[in-house]
Amino acid sequence: MTKIYLPFICLFALILSGCTKPNAMTNFNYGNFYAKSLQHTFKNDIVKNNDVIAMLNATYLNKVDNVVHQGTEEVFLVGIFISNKSDKIDENFHLKYQLTLNDIKANSIIKLEKSNKMYAKMPLYNPWAKYYIVKYSKDKLNSHFLKNLKYKEKYSKFEYETIKLKLEKNSGESTELNFLKAL
Repeated sequence: MTKIYLPFICLFALILSGCTKPNAMTNFNYGNFYAKSLQHTFKNDIVKNNDVIAMLNATYLNKVDNVVHQGTEEVFLVGIFISNKSDKIDENFHLKYQLTLNDIKANSIIKLEKSNKMYAKMPLYNPWAKYYIVKYSKDKLNSHFLKNLKYKEKYSKFEYETIKLKLEKNSGESTELNFLKAL
């Protein structure tokens, strides 16, 4: 009797499995923002003598949100964790560390409070890190790229450039994250 039902059960299971959605993110309750931000999030560390001094993780929000992309600034969601207790991130961060984008200083660095709704949407969350919205001028960045292009390239090429978000300690240690930006 079970031999008769076995082919029907297998056929039924095959039909049901063939109707599934091909995208893995559809099986989760995350929105489109989470899926896009996961693709544009990177992490790196500052390491000295095999010890992690600081961690930097960033999400390039211009690639994730069309409203942000239309603005006049390059916007990043940045998480910074500093492991040394003497380097308190709130008080001494700006004195001992610099956060630059292709050697251009930030227009604004806004600290996110724990109650901010962005915390729920972060693809990479470190509970010990402090999170910031960091904004850089698109005009300064684009003029920096145009200076490096040759005369013919300015009028004939549309390309992507690598932008480097860099966390640097005054003592010389640094880490950078690379993102692609369309010119």
